[in-house]
Amino acid sequence: MKKPKKLVVFVEFIYVLVKCSVCFWGWLVKEGVIYGWVRAQRKLLLCVDQPEALQEKLRTLTKSVEPEKLWGKTLSASLFLAFALFGSGFWLASTQLGLFLMVVGSLFSVFFLIFITNYILSDPTQADEISVETNYQILRQTVRPNLWNLFIGFTYLFWLLLLPISPLLFFFVAPGGVAYLLKKGQQKYYEMK
Repeated sequence: MKKPKKLVVFVEFIYVLVKCSVCFWGWLVKEGVIYGWVRAQRKLLLCVDQPEALQEKLRTLTKSVEPEKLWGKTLSASLFLAFALFGSGFWLASTQLGLFLMVVGSLFSVFFLIFITNYILSDPTQADEISVETNYQILRQTVRPNLWNLFIGFTYLFWLLLLPISPLLFFFVAPGGVAYLLKKGQQKYYEMK
């Protein structure tokens, strides 16, 4: 069998990233922007590195993802509120209150992004309520400074820095790029352990 050329592989990779990113925004809107963050990220992380994502519809790949229960919706609403705090602080940037809201909103956003990522990557297809003990372990892993949390934070920061440079590129590539890097980073991190 003939090996595909590097350019073809690269173009197919970018196609899958764009396809997954556009679907992420669609899933987010479909679930409601406030309550859809966890399920949209769960679907994105499930299908971004699947070889079938190139040929099949993503709807068939994500059928196994169940609707979020109360805990997932609570996490989504918390992340949305953290983004809203940051946005209101950005709007009031010239005041001390605005600076305070930006700092608090950004800290809460980073915390919830890391927590949600750890929560989803612990079991990407399971949306049922998980035990209190499992949530406690995920919280401990999120709060404890380690290489994995630093990687998650810098991955989100890298793609977020793309927003002022090119909002269109951010819209079409960032969600898929974040998910791909997180999946590959998780594989490498657990290989190192």
